[in-house]
Amino acid sequence: MNNKVGPWLFWVAAFLVLPLWLISFPESTIRHNLNPFLVYVSQVTALTGFALFAITFVLSARLKWLEDYFGGLDKMYHQHHKMGKAAFMLLLIHPIMLAISWVPEDAGRLLWYLFPVHGRFEINIGSWALWSLILLMIFTLVIRMPYDKWKISHKFMGIFFILGVVHIYYLDLSLSANTALTIYLSVLSIAGITAWVYKSVLFDFVIKKYHFRVVKVDRLSDEIIQITLKPIEEAFDFTPGQFCFFSFRAAGISRESHPYTVCDMTKEGEITIMVKALGDYTKQLYRELEHGAIAYLEGPYGRFDYREGSRNQVWIGGGVGIAPFISWANDLKRRADSNVNVDLYYCVNTEEEATHLPVFKDLEMQMESFRINLIRADVEGFLNPAEIPHVSEKEIFICGPKEMRKALLPKLAKHGVSKESIHYEDFDFS
Repeated sequence: MNNKVGPWLFWVAAFLVLPLWLISFPESTIRHNLNPFLVYVSQVTALTGFALFAITFVLSARLKWLEDYFGGLDKMYHQHHKMGKAAFMLLLIHPIMLAISWVPEDAGRLLWYLFPVHGRFEINIGSWALWSLILLMIFTLVIRMPYDKWKISHKFMGIFFILGVVHIYYLDLSLSANTALTIYLSVLSIAGITAWVYKSVLFDFVIKKYHFRVVKVDRLSDEIIQITLKPIEEAFDFTPGQFCFFSFRAAGISRESHPYTVCDMTKEGEITIMVKALGDYTKQLYRELEHGAIAYLEGPYGRFDYREGSRNQVWIGGGVGIAPFISWANDLKRRADSNVNVDLYYCVNTEEEATHLPVFKDLEMQMESFRINLIRADVEGFLNPAEIPHVSEKEIFICGPKEMRKALLPKLAKHGVSKESIHYEDFDFS
């Protein structure tokens, strides 16, 4: 399926509000003794912002069937992030336009539209929703509260959205004169509220989760831990390179869920994952996790799949971003019929960090068309795409730190690699 379709479909769905608004916009200004242009801008930004706001809830609901339209859950989350920021900016413009439309005639009315001090309930409720949203966005984009607390606070977004729905329908922005616009906004309202209730309230009760027990914990370095888990009830099927959301039940470890790539699965259903101690949670996991802990798995997710690529491929992995390539290497070891031609570039700071080099060395001995290249920053420096033979003719798969990816992408483009030939997963939303 074309994974470029999703973003287009959702942006078009959001901006469909514009032609629908145009059907009745002259009617909407009859009751106003204000600058018509400012009123029009305030209405357009409000309705478009509302549409985008509604769609962000659908994109954040982890609906597996939508992944094919975006090329993976990470792409959906990035779309959610972009639309959320656009919605916030548009909703912010809405009251500002209404407020300045009273200048210089009655500057005192500025407060009516900027703060919840208006005499009308339906306008005040919109102000309360917007100021609550502003506060939450400050903690999201500026202050950066801890992930577990941010995740809890983010659930209040749905309440602010419901207040916005009440605001729109109480004002009756000529909805009665425009059946198409009324239906459109009603569909978005229902979709947004339903998606929010599903993800924030019902998700843990309705989504299928697999129960595993930790049977082995290997601390491979001062930062990296490898965890082996055995299914308690049933195993699950996954495509090599996919990830699950893991939540552990053990003393001293938070129950929040985080995504980790499944590096390998045995015939008995045992799986391994790799975690790097970067933040508070992962450091806690590194210190406290022991044999016997219970894990809940949700998934799998992801569309990062070498089997969808061409024959000649380049894999570039850095840090724990090597995990999907470990999964792919283990898959290739089991497949005698694979005809892919792969150059893997394992990027580390020092050779001691290349904890899974033996996995790739074994595959190199078994498979003539697989080659491992260890790139040590302290010896070879950083990877230069110019050193990759015939790089413009190959399909590139990248997984690693954001800084590595940002450095590689323009260099790959400079050497003739098209955007369509570059694939990566990105869960960094900063």
